[in-house]
Amino acid sequence: MDTNKSYQIIRVAKKYYELHMGQLEIAQEEGVSKSTISRMLQKAIDLGYVKVTIDAPVESVKEMEDQLKQTFHLKEVFVSPNLVDDEEISLRDTCRALSGNLDNYIEDNTVVAVSWGKTLNCLAGQIQPLKAKDIKVVQLNGGVAKSASSTGASQIVDALTMAGHGIGYMFPVPAIVDSKHTSEILQEETQVKNVLRLAKEAEVSIFSIGALSKDSILYEVEYLKDEDFQALEKNKAVGDIASRYFDINGNIALKELDDRVVGFGLEELREKEWTIAIAVGVNKVDAIIGALRAGFMNVLYTDEKTAREILNRNLLG
Repeated sequence: MDTNKSYQIIRVAKKYYELHMGQLEIAQEEGVSKSTISRMLQKAIDLGYVKVTIDAPVESVKEMEDQLKQTFHLKEVFVSPNLVDDEEISLRDTCRALSGNLDNYIEDNTVVAVSWGKTLNCLAGQIQPLKAKDIKVVQLNGGVAKSASSTGASQIVDALTMAGHGIGYMFPVPAIVDSKHTSEILQEETQVKNVLRLAKEAEVSIFSIGALSKDSILYEVEYLKDEDFQALEKNKAVGDIASRYFDINGNIALKELDDRVVGFGLEELREKEWTIAIAVGVNKVDAIIGALRAGFMNVLYTDEKTAREILNRNLLG
């Protein structure tokens, strides 16, 4: 696109969105038709010159919130309504709800442990300044990619650190290595040991729950090999938290793989004051149920469709 055309699209967008001029008025000034102005405004959105956001409050679906809380003995539950049938919008709404409630869990000098992945990257984009100061944010598991792809592991650490005027601590190793021996050696390395120690001290943990899927970032960045994936399927794994895979009852699904993980153990999550899971999508329902049955979280943020399926499927055993 030539510079003059680009400038015209930006000019039209500024007149419409910032000066609040009507499309007909802009068309007359620009010497084009009203339909051309409409196309230019859409082009401005397509090119990323204009970003449209809806900042309406998200209220929890109370009936499902109460059912989940009682069924799984949770401290808190938030169920975002599915106002439109789009999973990405539901995820953003759920992340926005959690972001707006973080002051309920994080105080001055709190140590916050976080996982990473697509859901946590979405949450990172919603984080607003916290009331808390001098917090410490630490990763639960390694996040250095084994391929050319990026894990995006630093995004949530950076966002929370900035929001809480704190310090971030990255896990400077891959999440899953080639052998138990390698994992043990890495966990004895001073920097890794210090990060693990801080993660154990954390009062708050925030993590997503992943489904066993080749669409997962763990498979995309080649942490999981095809033989690992097949073995997990054979052992009825349903999902993971911080790269540790479990079955529908929350038991580790494949010990040989779990031994290769560099990071925090799932059993240690039960010791935290706040263990906050955020997960959206019916493809994650079995994984969420497994994590709930094992007591890995005491707070759950999800959406209405996922919550309904959790309750229905849990009744079926």
